[in-house]
Parts: sequence; structure tokens; C-alpha cells
Amino acid sequence: MCRAFEEWQEECIQKGIATGITQGEIIGTLKTYKKFSVSKEETLKNIITDFSLSEEDARNYMEKYW
Repeated sequence: MCRAFEEWQEECIQKGIATGITQGEIIGTLKTYKKFSVSKEETLKNIITDFSLSEEDARNYMEKYW
């Protein structure tokens, strides 16, 4: 039980880091790609790779900030 809690806690910490610190970076990256006319598909691939996002999360960012 304790190990499961520790894993859950680490996952929450990582999600917090990803949504807190990295969120601004993701938004900035999206705006930069758009400004320089990078295609949506190329942008999607890049943010998935660069920020270790799931495709669903990356698409959500694209819908919200593109």
C-alpha cells in the first residue's frame, strides 16, 4: 500500500511540474510555431516529443492555444 501511495505521489508531482512550469513553455512554443507558419501536424509532433505529452494532451493544447 505504501509503495502505491509513493508512486501516486510521484505522478502527482510530475503532473504538477508539467502543468505548472511547462505549461507556459508549451504555450510559448505553440505561439512561436504558429508565428513562423509551422504546420499544425509538425507542431503536434514536436510538442509531443519535446514535452513528453500524450497525443490527447498535445491536441488539447493545440485546440486551446493555436
